[in-house]
Amino acid sequence: MKSQRNLLLPGSSLEGVYSITGPPSRLDTRGLLSLSTMFVSLFAMSVSMFGAARLVVDIFDDGLVNALEGIMVKVMVLALSFFFGWIMGLVSIRGFGNLVFPILIRFYAWFCLAAVGILYLKVIQKLYLQKYDGLHFWAYLIILLGGLFVLISLHLLVEGHDLRPFAIPLLVISALQLLVIVSRYVFSTNPNGWMLVADFTIFFIMTSISALMLMHIGILSPLRDQITRLFHPQTTSEISMKAEPQSTKDGWTRDS
Repeated sequence: MKSQRNLLLPGSSLEGVYSITGPPSRLDTRGLLSLSTMFVSLFAMSVSMFGAARLVVDIFDDGLVNALEGIMVKVMVLALSFFFGWIMGLVSIRGFGNLVFPILIRFYAWFCLAAVGILYLKVIQKLYLQKYDGLHFWAYLIILLGGLFVLISLHLLVEGHDLRPFAIPLLVISALQLLVIVSRYVFSTNPNGWMLVADFTIFFIMTSISALMLMHIGILSPLRDQITRLFHPQTTSEISMKAEPQSTKDGWTRDS
């Protein structure tokens, strides 16, 4: 059997050798970057979510007087961890075309919805008992809005993701809160009327956000287009060119 060196005849190229011995093995750099950014993103977002779960437990525990001290610092640290993971996830999915990560993100989104629903029910319980102060109320509102922000951020990671199914459980819980409000202020004895402001604030905010999610009117479309333009500038430019009217020979314009 002739050696590989004897196959290199004068005037021949390495392609002849590759056709016999096969191309040299090399690592798929794009696949490696896709996997590495996915694992980094999962780690950072998971750390942020576990930290947020601990913070929520401390806030709802009435025995921890110092639970709200430095809450803004804690929220900023958790937000930084989640934002870093979100950026890595965006690079993995949009930049390197990861096809596995979007499936995991969908599971994360449903898990986040379940967490928001449980938090919403817990807040309704706290509002019904009326054993909270102004600082705790703002903490309740911040964690609810934070959970919805995480849900919407996960929605933006995946192309073609639909938020409408996520709005239905939140609207059901809002209807339950309305029932609790009527029961507390109509059928109960000696309710604190000033705390009705807190009930109405939580109810209208959660109902408004859920209704916007259900209506699907494209509020997040400009942001999604901006993200797509960041990673695929040619795609958005081609779409805009197709949307422009084209001129004909007689000077009239026609739509594409």
